[in-house]
Amino acid sequence: MLAFRLQRLIFIYICTFFGFYVHAQNIEDIKNDSRYYCAEGSGTTLEEAESNALAQISRQIAVSISTQSQETDRGERNSDGSVSSSYIQEGSVASYSFASLQNVRMTVLKGEPNAKVFRWVAKTEVDKMFEERKKKILDFVATGKVAEENLQIDDALRNYYWAFMLAKVNRDAVYADFNGKPSNCLTFLPLKIKSVLSRIKVSLVDCAGDGFRYLARMRFTYNDRDVASLQLRYFDGQSFIGPLIVRDGEGELDLVSLPVDNKIGIRYEYSFRKEAENLDAELRAIFDKSTVLPIENALVEVPVKVNQKQKSIKPDKKFEEGVTASVSAEYADIQPEKVGMRKRIPVTTVQNNEDYLSVLQNVENAIKTGSPQDVYSSFTTEGYKMFETLINKTGKVSVVGKQNYEFIEANGQILGRFCKVKIRFKNGQTFMDNIVFRFNKESGKIQSIAFALTKKAEDDIFNAASSWTEISRYTILQFMEDYQTAYALKRLDYIEKIFSDDALIITGTVLTSVSSPEIEGTQINLKRDNIRYTKQSKQQYLAKLRRHFNEREYIHLIFEHNVTQMINAPRLPVGTAFAIQINQIYNSPVYSDKGFLTLVLDASKKLPLIHIRMWQPEKSDMLSLSEFINELEF
Repeated sequence: MLAFRLQRLIFIYICTFFGFYVHAQNIEDIKNDSRYYCAEGSGTTLEEAESNALAQISRQIAVSISTQSQETDRGERNSDGSVSSSYIQEGSVASYSFASLQNVRMTVLKGEPNAKVFRWVAKTEVDKMFEERKKKILDFVATGKVAEENLQIDDALRNYYWAFMLAKVNRDAVYADFNGKPSNCLTFLPLKIKSVLSRIKVSLVDCAGDGFRYLARMRFTYNDRDVASLQLRYFDGQSFIGPLIVRDGEGELDLVSLPVDNKIGIRYEYSFRKEAENLDAELRAIFDKSTVLPIENALVEVPVKVNQKQKSIKPDKKFEEGVTASVSAEYADIQPEKVGMRKRIPVTTVQNNEDYLSVLQNVENAIKTGSPQDVYSSFTTEGYKMFETLINKTGKVSVVGKQNYEFIEANGQILGRFCKVKIRFKNGQTFMDNIVFRFNKESGKIQSIAFALTKKAEDDIFNAASSWTEISRYTILQFMEDYQTAYALKRLDYIEKIFSDDALIITGTVLTSVSSPEIEGTQINLKRDNIRYTKQSKQQYLAKLRRHFNEREYIHLIFEHNVTQMINAPRLPVGTAFAIQINQIYNSPVYSDKGFLTLVLDASKKLPLIHIRMWQPEKSDMLSLSEFINELEF
């Protein structure tokens, strides 16, 4: 380390001594050239000097465009799409909004200590930055609209709000199409978000309590359809806790006392600040420095009937159809995105299922009492190990409501679907999940358990695989269930088995001008200017995963919409190679993000094998599945 430091100081000295004479004239030329922004920065260290110079450049850019920044839309837009001169301008683009500025060059004028540097950037780079920001805004809007169509209301709100935050600091007004009409994202998106919130309806289904704790089962719909996903916090009698992730229209609230005013308070999540700060440097800077717009109708109160003597909470019949957030005339006429109709492939159910049902009823009781050993005889050795881990090492697990199982015969197994559960962790994070129990046909014992995919993810796989054999469909479905379950149960041994020894593991990282943590692995070129792709070995990937499993109380994956294809891979048997690209939401106590996971599988064996795994952070710049297949050789 000392030798490296000495070498760096010698290098800086040489650059300073010789570079001063070589670059002095060039620096003066740049200072006098109107095509550049430039500044000299100083600090005790080079890093401080670099940051100081960059901050000055950012302020220069902000000042130079402060008189031509965001336009406020008065509705006066010409028929050809151009902006009329009667538009007014509002606010300014703040200096903190340049986290994504690229190609800021530097010359060292004086080494450490008391370093001094000269930095400059072409104004064309600033234009590129704003153009990229515009693309990002439109991509967030497009993703939000698709999410709204799929009833993924949390994802819709997340993307609409992030698009709005970026629009606040964009130099030019950005217009997006909503219901066939171009709308200014800065002024329209807050109204759109309020409109979405006003269409969420919540009702109390039932409530079980013992005088000390009350479990209120709630139903959430959007335009009278069960939401696929939604995130919220709720008042439990002492404070607002959560977030609770609602799934397929159902969420259970854990109350510590009776509502004193006969109302249960719920606050819907819409900003997703923590995820934004993890995912995007621009959003991190904007959330950190700018005023966050509060959305007033994100808070809703559900009237209930409270009986103090009986210590009970029941639905208020006057509101049995549900309660919505307040509606204002300014957004009452905004139409929602048309909700897509899910096409479900019919499945063959097992008729004589009494024995399986009896087993699962006993399993329910074991979950309720936290006593997995009570049903030890109902599991195989491997199945019990997974079940015990779920109950004893995966947060507080509780059964939600009365179960309505379906039993399906597939891949030589009997599938018991679904046991609705709620899993709550120490930090208040709560997930609604469905558990699949897989029975061995011969022994009648449960040989494995898994977290079910969302209905949307399952439908995408089955519809893509409609022409495949039933075995292929369920092989892919079961593999993806097992993949996300392995993270939840921290099954490193399973993950090690499903990656081939020579697996190609690629991670994409968005490039920004701010410093990013070093990513272990070798950089590779996949022809994307804004994303750095890094290749890791299986051993590197597993070592990193082991650290995360040890450090984090939980890792919870949610898979959403996806594209699945059977592909030709010369290295793999014909008809056994599959590629799947799936939207992945990653949650942990210290880090959350969302991106797109691409896997290439060899399904020729009983346990499918991953040959390629690739994670990409952004949809706008990511490789599509077809591009991915063309770029990489299998």
